[in-house]
Amino acid sequence: MPSSSHLSGQTTDPTSTGASAPDATPAANGPAVALRTGRCQCGNIVYQVEGIPDDPHLCSCRHETRISGGPAVLWVGFRKDRLTWTGPGGEPTWYATWPTLRRGFCPRCGTHLVSLADDSDMIMVTGFSLADRSGTDPVGHSYRDEAVPWITITLAPDPQHSAAPHSDAWLPP
Repeated sequence: MPSSSHLSGQTTDPTSTGASAPDATPAANGPAVALRTGRCQCGNIVYQVEGIPDDPHLCSCRHETRISGGPAVLWVGFRKDRLTWTGPGGEPTWYATWPTLRRGFCPRCGTHLVSLADDSDMIMVTGFSLADRSGTDPVGHSYRDEAVPWITITLAPDPQHSAAPHSDAWLPP
């Protein structure tokens, strides 16, 4: 798990909340790689992540609804070796919500930022902790059978698995 607290020449404004286009960083032997930043509410825990968002999805499981206080959490995956902690607080505080799953949150303001499975190469970041949310429209909804009955979700086309646009709307019974 990367835990560097250097800025790599990037400046991060912990008060910025607007969405903007991701920065592009030249890859060692290839084209530019998208660089995004994210942070907690108070700006103590800040991260940068490189790459294209993978598997953006909503989750309405009981863990997520309790942690967030909302009907679902938007998760966006990135390779965990592409995430660097850059803020003054370093890494988040970790809490195990399942024997093989840890959640990272800010110990100062409580913002829930990441989820990490023990055997995964991916780290999931909360979509709304990202400064730039482009390309993070959810393509799936985990535990939608546990979602509150009034939530209606129209899913985005899955760019990883389908060339044809589709909509997978969940309507309450």
